[in-house]
Amino acid sequence: MRAEIIKLELIDRLMKISEASTLKKVEKLMIQVEMESRAEASMKAIDEGDVLSIDEFKKENQQWLKKKHTR
Repeated sequence: MRAEIIKLELIDRLMKISEASTLKKVEKLMIQVEMESRAEASMKAIDEGDVLSIDEFKKENQQWLKKKHTR
Protein backbone atom coordinates (compact mmCIF):
# COMPACT_ATOMS: atom_id res chain seq x y z
CA MET A 1 0.00 0.00 0.00
CA ARG A 2 2.94 2.33 0.58
CA ALA A 3 3.66 2.50 -3.15
CA GLU A 4 0.15 3.82 -3.80
CA ILE A 5 0.64 6.60 -1.26
CA ILE A 6 3.97 7.57 -2.83
CA LYS A 7 2.35 7.65 -6.27
CA LEU A 8 -0.38 9.96 -5.08
CA GLU A 9 2.13 12.25 -3.38
CA LEU A 10 4.21 12.41 -6.56
CA ILE A 11 1.16 13.21 -8.66
CA ASP A 12 0.26 15.99 -6.24
CA ARG A 13 3.77 17.45 -6.46
CA LEU A 14 3.80 17.17 -10.27
CA MET A 15 0.50 19.02 -10.49
CA LYS A 16 2.10 21.97 -8.70
CA ILE A 17 4.93 22.31 -11.24
CA SER A 18 4.19 25.00 -13.79
CA GLU A 19 7.39 25.08 -15.86
CA ALA A 20 7.38 22.79 -18.88
CA SER A 21 11.17 22.54 -18.75
CA THR A 22 11.01 21.25 -15.18
CA LEU A 23 8.39 18.68 -16.15
CA LYS A 24 10.61 17.52 -19.03
CA LYS A 25 13.50 17.04 -16.60
CA VAL A 26 11.30 15.01 -14.27
CA GLU A 27 10.12 12.92 -17.21
CA LYS A 28 13.72 12.23 -18.29
CA LEU A 29 14.64 11.19 -14.76
CA MET A 30 11.64 8.88 -14.53
CA ILE A 31 12.56 7.22 -17.82
CA GLN A 32 16.17 6.82 -16.70
CA VAL A 33 15.18 5.24 -13.38
CA GLU A 34 12.71 2.88 -15.08
CA MET A 35 15.30 1.77 -17.63
CA GLU A 36 17.89 1.19 -14.89
CA SER A 37 15.35 -0.84 -12.93
CA ARG A 38 14.56 -2.98 -15.97
CA ALA A 39 18.26 -3.50 -16.68
CA GLU A 40 18.86 -4.61 -13.09
CA ALA A 41 15.93 -7.04 -13.28
CA SER A 42 17.29 -8.45 -16.55
CA MET A 43 20.77 -8.87 -15.11
CA LYS A 44 19.32 -10.65 -12.07
CA ALA A 45 17.33 -13.00 -14.33
CA ILE A 46 20.46 -13.75 -16.34
CA ASP A 47 22.48 -14.43 -13.17
CA GLU A 48 19.74 -16.79 -11.94
CA GLY A 49 19.61 -18.60 -15.30
CA ASP A 50 16.05 -17.48 -15.96
CA VAL A 51 16.60 -17.17 -19.70
CA LEU A 52 15.58 -18.88 -22.94
CA SER A 53 17.86 -20.05 -25.68
CA ILE A 54 17.28 -18.62 -29.14
CA ASP A 55 15.80 -21.95 -30.25
CA GLU A 56 13.41 -22.05 -27.28
CA PHE A 57 12.38 -18.47 -27.96
CA LYS A 58 11.78 -19.25 -31.63
CA LYS A 59 9.63 -22.29 -30.78
CA GLU A 60 7.55 -20.31 -28.28
CA ASN A 61 6.99 -17.56 -30.83
CA GLN A 62 5.95 -20.05 -33.50
CA GLN A 63 3.49 -21.70 -31.10
CA TRP A 64 2.08 -18.31 -30.14
CA LEU A 65 1.69 -17.35 -33.79
CA LYS A 66 -0.13 -20.62 -34.62
CA LYS A 67 -2.40 -20.18 -31.62
CA LYS A 68 -3.16 -16.58 -32.55
CA HIS A 69 -4.14 -17.42 -36.12
CA THR A 70 -6.26 -20.48 -35.32
CA ARG A 71 -8.84 -18.59 -33.26
